[in-house]
Amino acid sequence: MNRLLLTRTISALAPLFFTSTHLHAASLAPHRAYYDLEAGRLDSNAGIAAITGKLAYEITGSDCGGYAVSYRIANRYVQGEGTATQTTDNQQTSFESGDGLELDLQQKNFLNTKLENQSRVKVKKSKAGAPGVGEIVAADTTQIKTDAKAVFPTDYQKRLLQAAIAGEVRHEAMVFEGSDGDKALRAIAFIGAKKQLGNQVEQSETDAETAALLNKLPYWGVTVSYYSADGRGDDAPIYQATFNMLENGVSTNLLLDYGTYALKGKLSKIELLKPETCN
Repeated sequence: MNRLLLTRTISALAPLFFTSTHLHAASLAPHRAYYDLEAGRLDSNAGIAAITGKLAYEITGSDCGGYAVSYRIANRYVQGEGTATQTTDNQQTSFESGDGLELDLQQKNFLNTKLENQSRVKVKKSKAGAPGVGEIVAADTTQIKTDAKAVFPTDYQKRLLQAAIAGEVRHEAMVFEGSDGDKALRAIAFIGAKKQLGNQVEQSETDAETAALLNKLPYWGVTVSYYSADGRGDDAPIYQATFNMLENGVSTNLLLDYGTYALKGKLSKIELLKPETCN
């Protein structure tokens, strides 16, 4: 699994873990979530016999102060005929301004406990709809300029949640998430009909009060397909993320499809943190 795909695993998961305390604002509330990962599908040509893993995710901040996100996904792959194993540990921290104009992202990727690569991406827009200008610092420093239509990950997550709340069934956006130079991804989301009383969270995954709160919320089935920005309309997606998104943004029944294999994630624990207030 190469660095680009690992980073895109993070970007695929990102829209799944945000919450909104006020539906009209679709703002993101702080929380901490943990998922157990396993193979949802393994094709014969994937070269993988089994996958197990863990994912930890935390977001703090507000629309006025900006959002800080920390993310870690660790997987164990059994390869070939089941005789070789490989472990990956991928960590990412980021800050994005509440207005969606500034992104500061750091990422580290480990293979079998050895640091394979690390980088830092800093991009800033002068105004909404303007291209982002910044740099990627890795082995070398590269100056970049992002597509003017591209939004940053947290801004995209807010837009996706707002689209569901507004009753949209299809939502398309360009997203710059820092995995491949200055290139953005085209994200096309299909949002299912709103369903009442999700009952998606077991009490064992959180405290009784939080479980009761979450299980009162309706939800949407969502599939987001990611394409290269310059791809043709009939191209197969680079990957797809499918999940149930509750009305507050928390998601369950995660499935990440990479074509030759898919990962499914089950929520094992969630904690809603105290929201920050804007002065």
